Amino acid sequence: MENIKSNFDKIMEKFNDSMTHSAPKKLSFEYLTDSFNDSGTLPKKRRHDNSNISCDDSNASVSSIPPSPWETRRIKADLIEAKSRISKLKTEIERQHKLRAEVETLYESKVTELKKQCDFSANKVQDVEKHLQVVRKREHGAKQELLRTQRELTQLKHRYEEELHKLQRDKLEIEDHSRQMQNSMENELSEYRRHTDKLEMELQLLTDEMTNLKSVLNEYKQHSSSYETLKIEHEKEQQELEVANSRIKELEYQIASYEDWKEITKKSQTRLLSIPDMDKELERLRTNNKNLQELLGNKLLLEEQVHDLKNRLAREEGGRNEAVALQVKLSHMEQELKDWIKVAQDHCLPNMLVSPMALRSRIEQLLQNDIIMISEKRNTQSETKSIKSDLLDYKQKCEIYVKNIEELNVALKRHKNFKERIQRKLFLVSKERDCYKQLLENFEKDLTFSNANHAVDGGNGDVQLRSRLDMLEKTLVGYKDMCSNLEKELTNAKQLPVADQSIENVISTETYEHIKKELDTMRLENERLRRRKEELELELEHRCLKGDFNVGKFKVVHLAQNPAAEAYENSNNLIEKLQAEIERLKRRNKKLEEDNEVTQARMNETTNMTINIKEMNQLRAELEATNSKMKKMKECYKSASMEFREVCYLLFGYRVDRLGLNTNYKLSSMYAESPDDYLNFRLNESNNALDMLETPYSITLKPFIESQLVGNKSLPAFLSALTLELFQRSTMTMS
Repeated sequence: MENIKSNFDKIMEKFNDSMTHSAPKKLSFEYLTDSFNDSGTLPKKRRHDNSNISCDDSNASVSSIPPSPWETRRIKADLIEAKSRISKLKTEIERQHKLRAEVETLYESKVTELKKQCDFSANKVQDVEKHLQVVRKREHGAKQELLRTQRELTQLKHRYEEELHKLQRDKLEIEDHSRQMQNSMENELSEYRRHTDKLEMELQLLTDEMTNLKSVLNEYKQHSSSYETLKIEHEKEQQELEVANSRIKELEYQIASYEDWKEITKKSQTRLLSIPDMDKELERLRTNNKNLQELLGNKLLLEEQVHDLKNRLAREEGGRNEAVALQVKLSHMEQELKDWIKVAQDHCLPNMLVSPMALRSRIEQLLQNDIIMISEKRNTQSETKSIKSDLLDYKQKCEIYVKNIEELNVALKRHKNFKERIQRKLFLVSKERDCYKQLLENFEKDLTFSNANHAVDGGNGDVQLRSRLDMLEKTLVGYKDMCSNLEKELTNAKQLPVADQSIENVISTETYEHIKKELDTMRLENERLRRRKEELELELEHRCLKGDFNVGKFKVVHLAQNPAAEAYENSNNLIEKLQAEIERLKRRNKKLEEDNEVTQARMNETTNMTINIKEMNQLRAELEATNSKMKKMKECYKSASMEFREVCYLLFGYRVDRLGLNTNYKLSSMYAESPDDYLNFRLNESNNALDMLETPYSITLKPFIESQLVGNKSLPAFLSALTLELFQRSTMTMS
């Protein structure tokens, strides 16, 4: 475009220079009208303007004088120069047409390249969408696995919390019971201690009495031994008494003392007579002591029995309380079970059997719906952000279009002024051409008339020739003055194209700045799209760790008065209005520039640009339509793939998940006891076979591996045998 504009400007400068050099002004021969009137010659034709009339009069007056060869040569040279310039202009116009054709071919090649690029980008988008579908499948499997593990963790957590609460309650009850038992035992022990202290005191008293009795008995024994000695002595004394009867009288004093002694002996005899009673008392005390010891042992046994009976009673009471509490809990649980059954009947499908699995599936479905709604909310938020960014881009584009319209209006005004100037110049050139033609005709007529007169009379011809020579000298002086005036006008006229050229240079610089701004905006848009692509790739990598859901089963709520849709419609309406205004201005430019071929070519270029814009808009609309179709197809494919995945899981009992971007696959059974029970397989691309990788769960399956994989070399038989084994285990645990 810049080359075309520069070439066009050069052509217009040459044309202006040629017009200023080769278009002399019309000569005024008013000062020679008297001489022409004296000659008596009249013009044959009359012009519409006064200048043409004067020219006709002068030509008629000078018709009798032959033209000078210098004038004829100059006129011929001017004609030849004009023809050469016309031929140059024609060649230049042809060259410009060729350039225009080359530019059109270049634009067509660019359009084809853009179409190819659009096809390539569409294919790339399809590949990315396929990869996105695979990633979403993995994400969905991972999400389901995560949800299942979370549910199991929550169930285990609730179960352990219930067990913990139950154990804590039991612990508190046991502590209370132990406190009560401890208090009762302490009370009983205090009573027993008091009783034992009392018994010990009694025993101590009895032992003291026994010691006293023993001491008394010893004394009695000593007294008895002394009594025996005394008896022996008494016998001896009796013998002596018998011997000493004779001395009784002499020993009356001694006999009196002997009576006292006799009383003492009587007392001792009475005491000795009380010894068997004391033995009996001792025996009785011993029996009492034995009885007390037996009673103490019986008491201890009875206390142990009472303690056991109390423990049994407490256990029985605790069992009865637990039975009552269990009955109450059972009634509550039955009521809760009825409520849950009612809830399940209310929320489950009418044709579905009401069961915990159905209610669990319904709850999982509701949770998935919540997760889907949250993901849709995030998607709508991201879409609103993208719509806002697109709205800002459209506003910037609208501002750019408004600036372009203003620039086009300025260029239109400039073209109008340029057209009017060219029309004025063409009008002047046509007038000068007519004047030159009239002069040539007058010269030819003068030549023919002068030759005829010269043949008639030769004498008068010399006088006429002299007078004609004087007149021609005067006209030569007039021509010189006219040439000087024309040179001055030429210098003045050359200043105008320089100003126009400066204006055109300014406009070209403005167009260059505008194109540079457009290039910068396109670069910014390219950077924005690249950032958007990177964000989408990051979002894809993020979604690899999350699950994707069947969005086709759910309805999206659209607002009746959506501000984003209204803004989008307003921007589209504004763009359509601006495009209509641009088209109207283009048509007006076409009508205004029909007389000028160069301006017509420029307008053709602008129309080609508008056609290219239309084609780009059409291509964008087609691309959006294809993108919407692709989205619908992706949603349908996603729903079908999810349904196929669930059906395979329900039919074969295994869920297959791809791990990362490698060819590793995770296989988890429906009847697995824990989420850690899974198998890993790797696809061997060389022989299109599956290699089983070692996992903690596969180590426990050595008998199946040796019998089915190693022995039969059948992977389906191994998986079916494993499914039967896990199913039998689950039924055994349930029974």
